[in-house]
Amino acid sequence: MLQVMREMAHAWLFKLLMVILVLSFGIWGIGDIFRGNPLQDKVAKAGSKSITVQEFSHEFEHNLSLMRRNFGPDMTAQQAKAFGILDMTLNSMVDKTLLDQSARKLNLDVGEQSMMDVFAAIPQFHDKDGKFDKNLARQALEHANLNEQDFIKQQRAEATRHLLIDAFSDDDPLPNSILDPIMQARGQKRILNVITLRNDSITNVPTPNDKELKDFYAKNPKQFTAPEYRGITIAELSTEAVAKDIAISDEDIKKEYETRSAQLERPERRSFLQVVTPDEAKAKQVAADAKEGGDLAAAAKKNGLESIPLEESDKRSLMGGLADPAFALKDKQISDPLHSSLGWHVLQLQKIIPAGKPTFDSLKDDIRDSLRLDRSADAVAETNNKLEDELAAGHNLDDIADALKLRLIKIPAIDSNGKTPDGKPPAELPDSADVLKAAFGQNSGETSPTIDDKNGNYLVVRTDNVTPSAVKPFDTITADVAAAWKAEAQDTRARAEAEQIAKDLRGGKPISSIRLREGLEIHQSKPISQIGDEDPELPPGLMPNILKMKKGDVVSWPLTERQLVLRVSDIVPVDPDHDEIAKGRVTQDLNDQMPKELISSYVKYLRTVFAVEIHQELVDNVVQTQSN
Repeated sequence: MLQVMREMAHAWLFKLLMVILVLSFGIWGIGDIFRGNPLQDKVAKAGSKSITVQEFSHEFEHNLSLMRRNFGPDMTAQQAKAFGILDMTLNSMVDKTLLDQSARKLNLDVGEQSMMDVFAAIPQFHDKDGKFDKNLARQALEHANLNEQDFIKQQRAEATRHLLIDAFSDDDPLPNSILDPIMQARGQKRILNVITLRNDSITNVPTPNDKELKDFYAKNPKQFTAPEYRGITIAELSTEAVAKDIAISDEDIKKEYETRSAQLERPERRSFLQVVTPDEAKAKQVAADAKEGGDLAAAAKKNGLESIPLEESDKRSLMGGLADPAFALKDKQISDPLHSSLGWHVLQLQKIIPAGKPTFDSLKDDIRDSLRLDRSADAVAETNNKLEDELAAGHNLDDIADALKLRLIKIPAIDSNGKTPDGKPPAELPDSADVLKAAFGQNSGETSPTIDDKNGNYLVVRTDNVTPSAVKPFDTITADVAAAWKAEAQDTRARAEAEQIAKDLRGGKPISSIRLREGLEIHQSKPISQIGDEDPELPPGLMPNILKMKKGDVVSWPLTERQLVLRVSDIVPVDPDHDEIAKGRVTQDLNDQMPKELISSYVKYLRTVFAVEIHQELVDNVVQTQSN
């Protein structure tokens, strides 16, 4: 295995794989990991390699920024730690360090020339003609605070690490002795009797008296509390609005067309339908079936695979080994299996777009719009500078808007979730997240700095007034309290009725014994399995419980405004020899999972071979520093 891996490090096919690998890490995001001089303090030591405070802090800061994109900008370092991000960051860095040392011990390495070839193949470093441009490469690396040598050194280490990891990927097909039992367990389909009971179908709810309503109101103040509302004024400087006043002459358009002439030239492009599989025998079978029926999509489905569209590709965008045979195909023709670093491909040509460039008339309007936007961006930037100067001088926002021709949007009352007192969003609320953050982050009468919405527009928010959060007076919401009291009573009784139905079914009563009425329905579910067979009418959160149920099992499940009682009426076994789609799904799932489990076990083993020391106090200090 090691000899094969060493040979791969010098192969052209491996170089192509490395191109994909480098791009997957993103040239623009790597700087955070490698910038700066290492500090002396060490948060951890794995084998002979130490992880510095600065390295760890940069990596944690990068992961924290990703969390903020998903959970909002107010996510703190302490909250990220509670989510496990701190430990995940440290363990990931330790594991990578261990893999690096294991690779060195096994004499694994990716040749420097291979990485130089990878470096020259990165698309972001190419000019409009597809040639490597040293200036573009230098600019990109300077943006990440890296030089060429450091970048190649780091990517060489990353590529060597992945060379070791790839050893755990086995392309040999799983034997049926392993596959069939797993397939039978995961592929068996559960069919359920689904009993749905709507809460509002419970009609025997008494009318509450005044004392009961007041007691309910007193015990549930949160239900009847109005949120804090703020009246706000938004001044908007819009690129689109400015662009409408900018005139572009036909002469300007013609000149721009001629300037762009070389860029507009396009090579021949083709659209394909593609099937990719790691199994050469499977690819050959798909190709044979497709050629026989003339339909690659149908052949892929027959063999448990998916066909993927590959739209308007030119030769340069196709992976090595695919371009020439793909561009030799005739209309609707199906290729023989073609090999790349991703596996075996079967292609069917769908459409040919000839080489050439669009005519002036076809692009005239687009060029006009493009020039108008370019010039409006300059005008907006100039106006924004004036806007900031006016705000700094403390002038009234209404007067500023009038002088600079800004559009004013007034919202009398809005809560922090962007809802007006009627529970609906306002008719207009540009860039709602940043506007609301500004409006609720300042006092009444204050005006925010300019907000860049990243779409060419600038906003300023003034908080005009604040209405504090408060429990609504009982006398003003008596009807709402009565409705909430009734809804709770209906929910309580519906739950009890659903549980009684479940109890009767567990006791052996047949489904037919259930008396149907308005709001109480019974239907049969679609087949459900662990390999993608789902019933869209059942909540996704129920699937793990359903897949554990045996034939005859019954559960009741409360939901908002309705109750479910589920009974497994049948479990249909799967036949490994006749269900190719199911077999393909299980095989793909196992091929994805097994290498990950092997890699996880190998890293655990490395922690016993190389000593690992963690300085928890320094780790925790990083969180404290991020919090300050």
